[in-house]
Amino acid sequence: MAVAIANFPKLSVHSRHFYRNPSLTVNNDRYFAEHPLLLMVDRCTKSSQLKQIHAQLLRIGLFFDPYSSSKLFSALAISPMSDLDYAQKMFDEIPQPNLYTWNTLIRAYASSDDDPVRSLFVFLRMLHECPDLPNKFTFPFVIKAASDVVDDAKLGRGIHGMVVKLELADDLFILNSLIRFYSACGYLDLAYRVFMSIHDKDVVSWNSMLNAYVQGGCPEMALELYQAMEGEDVRPNEVTMVGVVSACSKTRNLELGRVMHSHIRKNRIKSNLTLRNAILDMYMKCASVEDARKLFDEMERKM
Repeated sequence: MAVAIANFPKLSVHSRHFYRNPSLTVNNDRYFAEHPLLLMVDRCTKSSQLKQIHAQLLRIGLFFDPYSSSKLFSALAISPMSDLDYAQKMFDEIPQPNLYTWNTLIRAYASSDDDPVRSLFVFLRMLHECPDLPNKFTFPFVIKAASDVVDDAKLGRGIHGMVVKLELADDLFILNSLIRFYSACGYLDLAYRVFMSIHDKDVVSWNSMLNAYVQGGCPEMALELYQAMEGEDVRPNEVTMVGVVSACSKTRNLELGRVMHSHIRKNRIKSNLTLRNAILDMYMKCASVEDARKLFDEMERKM
């Protein structure tokens, strides 16, 4: 094998038996996960090593086993060593990608800053080529991609309709994604409708709707929602408090802003740089220079 792979430990006698007899791995499922080449995938530190494993899997015929191809493909598509262009070419080599592999490619493009729209194209292609229907792991990334590339609620409603048709309308991750999509498009009424349809809201649900109101120019409604959140005994986190403090800033409510700042300290809510900057901004916009200066002096890290 090439130099990068040569640095891995030598194969045992048992492993060499696998390597010289690829038919054993191809014809017997119990061998797939144990094959030394697949074990190497988790130990790679560079995409070049993964590419070398790809070449070896092709040479011995193991790449066409669904487990083997999906494991290697995931590493090249969504790991810190990802090479999305190469992963796409690899995907096109797989005769019949399974649903997991389709979902992985959709996720990879949706998470990419360069070309999230390709996630939607892959989704449309999947609908035509994959024998399996989309599942709960498909839609959150499809919806994310849609929110990044369009501001038209028609697309969201179309995807939402598919979710309902496939009986996935109770999935919390999908519904939270729809809240963010509708709010990003400026349809706060649709976002709120989805929010209210969730039976067991988690903190992400509340945060998504609260921040939708803040960013949508309805800070008073954000503060009302925060009160309702407290009434439901949902523990806020730093994302919640960024939204609440920002709402105080937009309404110029210094008194409530100070209460929220004290609440953050008393409850030891994780105060990251984003939250501290939000509090600082609130004090400045509320014309409390003394509070702003005191907080600024306390900040170990400043931007």
